[in-house]
This record gives sequence, structure tokens and C-alpha cells, in this order.
Amino acid sequence: MPDLDLVFVCELQDIPGGEARAFDVEGYNLAIFNTGDELYALENACPHMGAALAEGEMMGGSVCCHEHGWMIDLLSGEALERDWAQVATYPVEVQDGKVYVQLG
Repeated sequence: MPDLDLVFVCELQDIPGGEARAFDVEGYNLAIFNTGDELYALENACPHMGAALAEGEMMGGSVCCHEHGWMIDLLSGEALERDWAQVATYPVEVQDGKVYVQLG
């Protein structure tokens, strides 16, 4: 049984390694990235102009926004080379092949 603070998002198989998917969960628009080794959940809106980060390209531990090339760190949510901008990040947990995030 999952922790009560966690919210179910999807099955792990719904986000193949090396890819990202967007999900609307309890009023949050999330981008969940699967690096193949780790899952990261971020607010699905680039801090520059709001483009969907789930549509960007993963590069190492970052995602490159598909609209204007801003690089966002998957762990911290910080825009690289722009220390004043960032997106929200959310803890992710996998239990029994199901992906959960902590939204609160």
C-alpha cells in the first residue's frame, strides 16, 4: 500500500527509459522523466515562456526545452546558466511497478 502523501500517476511501463511523459494530476501539470536509472517529476512548464518540458530532449541530467533551448536540471528544477529561474520539482517513488509523486 502506498504512503498516504503519495499520489498515483501511472504505471512505470507508461514512461519508457530515455523518455518523458506529461500528466495532469490533481490540478498539477507534471512532466515525468525516465533516464533509465531514475525518475524525475517537474512542473511541465519552462520558466522562460511556459513551453511543455515533457516535449524537450533529455541531455544527461537535464532537459532542453524544445521552444528556446533553455536547459533545466532534472534534480533541482533550476534553469542552467540562469540562477534566477526554476520550476517546481516533486519527489517520485515507484512501488510495485506504479509511479507515485508527492505533491504536497
